[in-house]
Amino acid sequence: MIQTALTLALCAMAGYLFHRRHVPAGMLIGAVLASAVLTVGFHAAPVPDAAKNAAQIIAGAFIGCSASRDDLRQLRSFWKPVLFITGSLLLVNLAIGFLLFFAGYSDLLTCLVCAIPGGISETTLIAADFGADPSKVLLVHFCRLIVGLVVFPLVVEHCTAPMPAASCSDGSGGTAAAPRNNLLRVAVVLAVTSLCAWGGIRLHIPAAAVLCPLIGAFLLNLAGFTVCFPGWLRRVAQVLSGAYIGCLLDPARFGRPLTVFWAILITVVVLLTNAAFFGKWMERLFGVPMREGMLMLTPAGASDMALISADIGVHSPRLVLVQVYRLLIATALFPQICLLVSRLFS
Repeated sequence: MIQTALTLALCAMAGYLFHRRHVPAGMLIGAVLASAVLTVGFHAAPVPDAAKNAAQIIAGAFIGCSASRDDLRQLRSFWKPVLFITGSLLLVNLAIGFLLFFAGYSDLLTCLVCAIPGGISETTLIAADFGADPSKVLLVHFCRLIVGLVVFPLVVEHCTAPMPAASCSDGSGGTAAAPRNNLLRVAVVLAVTSLCAWGGIRLHIPAAAVLCPLIGAFLLNLAGFTVCFPGWLRRVAQVLSGAYIGCLLDPARFGRPLTVFWAILITVVVLLTNAAFFGKWMERLFGVPMREGMLMLTPAGASDMALISADIGVHSPRLVLVQVYRLLIATALFPQICLLVSRLFS
């Protein structure tokens, strides 16, 4: 217990240092690196599953509370591009998964989970829930995160035309002020989502610790029970998630270096090609500026997307809505499809 508390404290300190240095997703990356060093270098005890479940409950509640009725109404006029994006992401998910499998990277389920278009945190935790190899999933998604935050914005900025002023929004339309009793509302949402997670786990629902809280929070939100999640709570979830993920990192399980290299190269090339190809199609079919379309298909997770879109001159409400939608399907739908496909082909 003392060793676990010490590990979490060191992970929090490392995450805070990265966060203060303005590293994108710094709390999560710092916690992952600190936990990995403690596990590999000092053989620290693994972080218990309770930390993973707590992180998933908070993440599911946050995602579920991110979309409102107004957001869904706005998506009504944008449903064709949304279906187009969903189809392209699913196609790429399956393509990368099977390519990694044929390259000998890992078993089919692990390879398919490596290609889920979600963030590094929730995807690695889902991999652990599904019985996939979290070390290999973490490695691929870490490389996706770096490409999405460092390489991809440069490609988009230099290879696409700036968006017209009419297509951009100043982002002022955004969020309502938090009510006075917001902390009480947050406590209620966490209590409800914890019960949802407990019920889902008892019913043996795959990825129940994040899926059931997501659905519960989403239904509360649609019913008018709105919540403004405090930033510190999300950072707590990042530390818990990063500490758990880092202790899963086992270099001995990565496989041969050449196989790892090909797996990362395949993933990056397919993702960048997908963003360029389908981004151009969206511009021709639906009039979506290519820069905005490519950002909707970014290799990085939706939460990371919010950190980089403004830096390259994109302030689009529908981009935010698509990323929230992408979070939902990457957490609730795509893992189930990966599980089904792996069972069919196994």
